[in-house]
Amino acid sequence: MKKKHKRELIKIIIATVLLIAAALSFRFIPIDYGNVWFFVMRICVYAAIYMILGFDIMVGAVKNVFSGDFLDERFLMTIASVAAFFIGEYIEGIAVIIFYSIGELFQDIAVGRSRNMISAAAGLRVDVCHLVTEEGTVDKKPAEIGEGSVIEVRPGERIPIDGVVVEGLSGIDTSSITGESAPVSVGPGENVYGGTVSTDGLLKIRTLTTAENSSQERIISLVEEASMNKSVTERFITKFARVYTPVVVIFAVLLAVIPSIIFHAPERWIRTAIMFLVVSCPCALVVSIPLAFFAGVGRASKEGVLVKGAEYLERLSEVENYVFDKTGTVTSGSFSVRNIRLAEGIDKKRLTEAALFIESGSNHPIAEAVVKYCTEEGAVISDKPEDYKEIPGLGVSVKRGDTLLRAGNLRYAKKIAGDGFSSDGKATEVFVFEDDTYLGMFELGDRVKDGVKDTFDALRKKCGAKKIIMLSGDRDGACKEVAEACGFDEYRSELLPEGKIRALGEVIQHAKKSTVYVGDGINDAPVLALADVGIAMGGVGQDAAVEAADCILMNDDLGKLVRASQISGKTVRVARQNVIFAIGIKLLVLLAAAFGFGIMWVAVFADVGVLILAILNSLRVMRS
Repeated sequence: MKKKHKRELIKIIIATVLLIAAALSFRFIPIDYGNVWFFVMRICVYAAIYMILGFDIMVGAVKNVFSGDFLDERFLMTIASVAAFFIGEYIEGIAVIIFYSIGELFQDIAVGRSRNMISAAAGLRVDVCHLVTEEGTVDKKPAEIGEGSVIEVRPGERIPIDGVVVEGLSGIDTSSITGESAPVSVGPGENVYGGTVSTDGLLKIRTLTTAENSSQERIISLVEEASMNKSVTERFITKFARVYTPVVVIFAVLLAVIPSIIFHAPERWIRTAIMFLVVSCPCALVVSIPLAFFAGVGRASKEGVLVKGAEYLERLSEVENYVFDKTGTVTSGSFSVRNIRLAEGIDKKRLTEAALFIESGSNHPIAEAVVKYCTEEGAVISDKPEDYKEIPGLGVSVKRGDTLLRAGNLRYAKKIAGDGFSSDGKATEVFVFEDDTYLGMFELGDRVKDGVKDTFDALRKKCGAKKIIMLSGDRDGACKEVAEACGFDEYRSELLPEGKIRALGEVIQHAKKSTVYVGDGINDAPVLALADVGIAMGGVGQDAAVEAADCILMNDDLGKLVRASQISGKTVRVARQNVIFAIGIKLLVLLAAAFGFGIMWVAVFADVGVLILAILNSLRVMRS
């Protein structure tokens, strides 16, 4: 419990003890009730007890009046409690403030617990970075470290900036980023990400970016975005409260005035109007609903799923179709060259050097596999590549002096040299050209990730998925093989980027509920943006994923989709339970009060009691 919460709790305890002591004293000590000084003293004692908690509430209400937002719970509580004093109900007036303060304390503690689950991301920041120089290591702020610098990370320290290991071996605790507890071993040549921890070894790392663009900073930005985006339910409650509260205030005034004129019992009807005001406070709704979604976003982040806001978490609860990219999403994306085929009269060295020259500028998994193979075969780059271009859905081109080198898929080969090329479709192929001369081709293979089929079964059984679809730019034969291995309901192959957009658009058009698209975030940005919920795989370090996706799986585990769906479902159920419970109880008590029935303590429960119960219900999401 924070210091401010302890201070508030102490004030509540003091006010409660004093109220009980005053009530017992005035009840059992023989005093002349007709004495005016006793009357004044009684009011002063109760007023002093009231001000222990009520002063801050009244100040807040006055500030809100001048800011134009006066019909909030503080205003309602101030009016109701002060009115209770005017009709002589001092104990009830103070009790309203005490119970309201208890509700506020519960609210602050609950919001703090929920916020900590996602704002713990801020703990990923590192204050000191050990920069390696010729004279030794120098401590610097991460913001002062430039891209390409060499830094030292000691055992137990958090890595401050994304980079590649140049020296040392260590286990890396990635739980703060991916949600996985098992450490990952890294060594020279392997990438590491800011926010993760070197557990048992000294590492020297060459930075690949700056601190402000590092992985942990993007995660912190996502956390901040998450608290800004409201769900449909939250927006409804906000609008509802704006209309509901003033209507109830007007009705309370009418309830105090009109029956008093007709039935000549003003004290009774003013008391009824006060009850009406106490019950009318919509804080149970305006607090518990956002809290439920905030807790849901926090729980998802703890599981390694970053959700950019409550809106997307709510959509995840009613998904009908799951659409997946193939390479890097359902397959490992770890391609390897299985075979090469040389064109007539072309030697292996000429093909591998041309391919290395072309593909060295790309970070696509296929290009990386070709580069690795060519390097292992002894190919080197002697010239500087010029005029590098990526042709979406086809391949790449680059100039080496006056020579145009090109590499790409079968469609690209046919576009360059006509229809004299064919494929059995079982492997991923890269055709290489030097100007218009065909040099040869690489056949590459990929593998389906472990557990994909089990994940798809769980999405159908536990999450209500009706269709699971694959969209890919790869050849039909390769796509068919993957579709059968994974258990896709249908697939579409050989799609250019615009073809993927059209295909996803058709799926969305025919769906009654939400459609999710899951991609690797490299070439799928437009499709991720089009989907009702775009989910990027392994978003750490991938700008396209962070910018285009609505949710990010912080590792490559598709099983996290099931957990995200379950968390979103529970969040929405809890939010709806709170709406029904809060409105139902309030309407019953309001109806009773309108007809002159009920007591102030029931009204207090209908407000503060319902608030506390709704908050406790919302906190169940954090234990999903």
